[in-house]
Order: sequence, then structure tokens, then C-alpha cells
Amino acid sequence: MRKSMKSLMSAILLSLLSAWQPVRADTLMSCNEADPAQVRLQVSVSDMRSSDGNITITIYPDDPPHFLDGKYKLARQIVPVKSPVTRVCFAVAAPGFYAVALFHDENNNHHLDTTLLGIPSEGYGFSQNPKLFLGPPKFSQVRVAAHPGDNPVAIQMKYY
Repeated sequence: MRKSMKSLMSAILLSLLSAWQPVRADTLMSCNEADPAQVRLQVSVSDMRSSDGNITITIYPDDPPHFLDGKYKLARQIVPVKSPVTRVCFAVAAPGFYAVALFHDENNNHHLDTTLLGIPSEGYGFSQNPKLFLGPPKFSQVRVAAHPGDNPVAIQMKYY
């Protein structure tokens, strides 16, 4: 059981960290709530165990083979924790399906820290709040539809 738990946590850690580089400012559209045609993912993150550090939030396109591959991310924001709920808006190019992955960088070292067994010691989460079993979620478990206007995406932070 320990080996399978370590494998699960290692897979989650690698998938979240493999794509850490911040998004260039010119690739991130700003949210314009006055524009009804703009597609906005309104991400809200709850259940943080502390107000320390930042939350790194990444948006992925509807491309299952490249889910959690940082080279294919659409956008990323690193924002300070605001309790009880941290809110971030992402404007995306078009209606469609997207996925959100995030982690709580409590000590602000730009890494998801783990224990000696490879289990995350900081929080993480995904859109649709899937139950994880022996690895990161499949794209189908975290996929969210986005249409013109506001699209709420509520994520509960998970800790081990």
C-alpha cells in the first residue's frame, strides 16, 4: 500500500511541477466583465489550511493526451492566498472545454513540497474536485464546459 501511495503522490507532484514556468503577460487576456461575449473561467479555491504563500493555478485546453503537460498550458496565474476563498478570473479564447489544476505553495518556494514518502505536504486541487486513486486524474474527470460570460469553477484544496 505504501508503494502505491508513493507512486500516486509522485505522479501528482510531477504533473503539477512539470509545468511551473509562469505565463508571459502578453499571453494572458484580462477579464472584462462588461463584455458578454468574453469566455471567463471564474476560479474559486476554498479549504486552504492557512493564508500563507500563494496558489498556482493553471488552465489546460481540451487535449487529453497533453493534460498536465506544461508545454500545452493555456494560462497560469500565481496569486496570494485570500481566506476563506481565493478568486481568480481567466479569460480564454473561445467557448469549449478546459481543465484547471492548482497547488498551494505555502512557503512560496515555487514547488509543491512533499514528505520523504513523496506525499504532498502542501495542498493541490483540480476542477470538478475528483477523487484521486493511484495517480493524477484523467482529463475526463476534470473537464469543465465554458461558454460566453462567467463560468464558475469551484475547487476545494486537498491536503494529505
